[in-house]
Amino acid sequence: MFDTSTKGISPMITIRTPKAISQPTLIGFEATLKTPHAVFEMSSSGPAVESNASVEGLYGRIAWPRALFRLGSDLVLEQQMFLPCDCSDVAISWQLRGNLISAELSIKPHFAGCEPLGYRDHGFRAELQENGGRLCWLPHVLGPKIVADTNGEYREEPFQFALNRSQTTVSPGTFEFQLARRPSILMFSSDTCARSQYKQHFGMFLAGLLDQSAGTIDVSAKSGVGKSMVTAF
Repeated sequence: MFDTSTKGISPMITIRTPKAISQPTLIGFEATLKTPHAVFEMSSSGPAVESNASVEGLYGRIAWPRALFRLGSDLVLEQQMFLPCDCSDVAISWQLRGNLISAELSIKPHFAGCEPLGYRDHGFRAELQENGGRLCWLPHVLGPKIVADTNGEYREEPFQFALNRSQTTVSPGTFEFQLARRPSILMFSSDTCARSQYKQHFGMFLAGLLDQSAGTIDVSAKSGVGKSMVTAF
């Protein structure tokens, strides 16, 4: 299902099928990994939600697909996605396994349900501290608001529209990570989902990562310009 390559035009890891989506929803993302010796672009052959069986848990039906991208004989990138089936929330983590090297991961999310003429004068911005200080984006004047929680850096870019899919998608910017032993985390939530539901879903995901890593995860939201640009071959 998953692949790494250095060729092709904007390969994407697909999360959901974009058809029949009316609210802003993450359907996939471009993932580019830069090491001192190579640049890798990752893709999937089908939607993660439809190709992985969901299970009934304490907080409803969820899918938790995991993938291993082999980058060399002794280096593997592990990706995990946590996908509640009853809302558009998504949590994703990336972590290097094997010999640790300097690596930069660039993630460009693609959202459906955001029409090109919708209300949108900027991408994700950090809200005031009294409002939580989190990275938020308002694709439409009437909402819903999309919140990004991450331990990476956000770099705003001119909006990118993809018209060659079954539905127009919008990419408001790029999230960048310096990969290390601890997981790099990116979580998107919408205020169409109850806050208590959001906390339950992502609390379960973070607890699972802690069990696997036996360490501490910093998921405080950050905003700013990443210093390193990732160039795809």
